[in-house]
Amino acid sequence: MPHISMILYPGRSKDELAKISRNIQQCLVETAGWDEEDISVSFEVIESHKFITEANRKIANQEILIPSSFIR
Repeated sequence: MPHISMILYPGRSKDELAKISRNIQQCLVETAGWDEEDISVSFEVIESHKFITEANRKIANQEILIPSSFIR
């Protein structure tokens, strides 16, 4: 706990995804006080032409705290 799941376009390298994951993890350590080993992060890549439809379908039952121009 917690688990952070991200859906994004293709194109990020494994190194970039690892850096993003570490930064998210560190943010939660600093702001919420969780231990690093308790935080997991996953990524799902969806092709850009399917992104809006697929991403919105996958998160339909989730509460969106910060909407974007693609996800509401």
